Amino acid sequence: MGMAASQARLLSITARLTDNENTGQAISYSKQRLADQTQQITNAYNEALNTTKLTVLTGFNGADANYTDISYNLMTNLQMAESSKQYVVTDTKGRVLVTNDIANAYDKSRGNYNAFLAALGQKSDSLAPGYAYSQADITVQVNSDDMQAKAKVQEQIHEAWDKYFEAVGINVGDEEHETSTPTISWTETINPVTGGYTIGEGYVSFDGVPINYEGTSKEARDLYDYAMAITEAYLRVGTGNNGVPYRTPYDMNSFKSAAELDNTSALKYYRNIFDKMQSCGYFTYTNEPGKAANDDHYIYASEGTGTAGNVQKSPLKDNQTFEAALRDGTLRLEYYSTKERGFKATTISEDNCIQEVKDERAIARAESKYTQDMADLENKDNKLDLELKKLDTEHNALQTEYESVKSVVDKNVEASFKIFS
Repeated sequence: MGMAASQARLLSITARLTDNENTGQAISYSKQRLADQTQQITNAYNEALNTTKLTVLTGFNGADANYTDISYNLMTNLQMAESSKQYVVTDTKGRVLVTNDIANAYDKSRGNYNAFLAALGQKSDSLAPGYAYSQADITVQVNSDDMQAKAKVQEQIHEAWDKYFEAVGINVGDEEHETSTPTISWTETINPVTGGYTIGEGYVSFDGVPINYEGTSKEARDLYDYAMAITEAYLRVGTGNNGVPYRTPYDMNSFKSAAELDNTSALKYYRNIFDKMQSCGYFTYTNEPGKAANDDHYIYASEGTGTAGNVQKSPLKDNQTFEAALRDGTLRLEYYSTKERGFKATTISEDNCIQEVKDERAIARAESKYTQDMADLENKDNKLDLELKKLDTEHNALQTEYESVKSVVDKNVEASFKIFS
């Protein structure tokens, strides 16, 4: 091998050795990164093993307590109020978080509890207007042929108005007892579009003058609302939309009256919500940006669990969002205290109906992810080991060849020195 050729070969081998070593170093760095990722995955998995969730007591199966994952609907619905406590959810300003149906009913009520109940019962597919819930505990109307029942109901109405008038200091003598004459009458607004009655827009009048609420206490308000409800149920006559005979049903689908079904707990439930909204304000969530922009009672949020950039999810529909808001204090819980006759603040750690437990489903998902991630890392590590083994074999071969060529070059140099010396 010539001197120049040997030198060129030696340089080529040196370059390949350098490239081999650099590649090996890069693979070593990759293996180090895999080790770091392995530690991160392990840490995340260990943290996930401690994942908890909030659950709420929903009843008993014998001696065993039944708990259900927490959600807005579960915490605030009528069934919870009947079986455990009536809860409301508030923001940091004390405003009550309500559903869209309740918010719309309250808007329509204009501060009138009977109108609030009426608006809750409105359904677009109903054949006739009516109440979903009513304070009226009577079944007889003014056009009934049962004179004895009518007389009993009239006396009930008299007593209801007497109690209200007495509470607010109004003296009308015995004139308001003349319900069989037009002295007390019920007037309803006619809907100009459908020609039917507009629920919640009627009023009771005394000698043609509407009886307005003039009290200042909750007791007086309750008396007024009840008297208004039973007077309306007794005096309102005629037919509703589509010629269906009008009634004041408890359930719009079955057309059963308040007296036929026990709605005491429902009335108390809605009354508590109504009073809380009046005293503290309210808010809800909507997927209509325009509505949220024009009314501070509405907050824009994405529907359900969907996401759109930074759009906020609705805690009314997304359980994880609701739980997270309770944990960070964005939303707060209150329960109705019969002793204090009002809502009282509570927390997820203090409330005896709420418990924090391990989230087995989240832990199972974490285990599955951990197993998959570790398998992926192991596959990558095995591939890197094969590459390192290949590079090591190549490096040994190059080193052997390098020593051989270098020996030739050294001999050529030595021979050249002898010639010229």
